[in-house]
Amino acid sequence: MIEERGIVIDVKGDTAFIKAEKGTSCESCVARETCHGTIGTNEVIIEAENAANAKFGDRVVVMVGTSTLLKASFILYLGPIAGLIIGVVLGQTLVKQFAVNLNPDLLSGILGALFLVISFFGIRLYGKSLEKREGFRPVVVRVV
Repeated sequence: MIEERGIVIDVKGDTAFIKAEKGTSCESCVARETCHGTIGTNEVIIEAENAANAKFGDRVVVMVGTSTLLKASFILYLGPIAGLIIGVVLGQTLVKQFAVNLNPDLLSGILGALFLVISFFGIRLYGKSLEKREGFRPVVVRVV
């Protein structure tokens, strides 16, 4: 389990928004620069399930399961790579299969880029559905 501490800046229903400093777990993360951080600062906004019934201004401890983080990383990094590879292979196959008068590398590049973009949208939609599932959201475990 990865644990972070922060201050509740907003509460909406059973969701708490916590402002936390990027911790030691952030230092080793490959996505640390693209995280939901405030630009130019060492802060990050975490949207978490408010299991501890924290209120505005409370100092809290937020936990995320390690397996959840690994699954999310797997989807985020391998999804676009898979989309790109599928597009490139499909481009090469289409040219050979239908003897199209196109440069196979050009068609592969276009389809690779298209499938890459499609994979980003697919990951975004899948991520939205995961946000609603229990176990995929950070949880406020206690008020400090």
